[in-house]
Amino acid sequence: MIDLLLRLAPRERMLLAVAALLVLPATLGLGVLLPLADRRAAAEQALNDAVALDQWVRDRLAEQAAMPRLAHRENAPVGTAGIEKGLIAGGLRGEVSTLVTGADGRIEMVFDAVDFLRLGGWLGAQAPHWGYDIQSFRIEATDTPGVVTARLSLTP
Repeated sequence: MIDLLLRLAPRERMLLAVAALLVLPATLGLGVLLPLADRRAAAEQALNDAVALDQWVRDRLAEQAAMPRLAHRENAPVGTAGIEKGLIAGGLRGEVSTLVTGADGRIEMVFDAVDFLRLGGWLGAQAPHWGYDIQSFRIEATDTPGVVTARLSLTP
């Protein structure tokens, strides 16, 4: 390699040195620094999304705390059969993967893949009349837009 460089004219050696000094930083920048900058931007976006979600949850908790609590329940619990009738009427019975009643009267429902708007409409229509309180409710997005997985725990 040195013999090859020694055979070159001084001007050619200078041009090779300048080219090497330009190519090395460009390679470093394109190969290392740009991917790091992209990862940093993605991490900052994920952080912003998490902060926005946290604020949204805090706002919903504040709204819930401001809502008046019902002192007594107007409707007796309808049981699993009543909830199942509501699911059939709402066209959601096929989407329920689990519908179980516990010994204490608690009902667990799991939807593996359900349309978010249909689920929300059904809950809004049924919840005031079924005689249960929603103890826990978890919704997770799926890869399909508008479709979610949901888990509900109802207490009498």
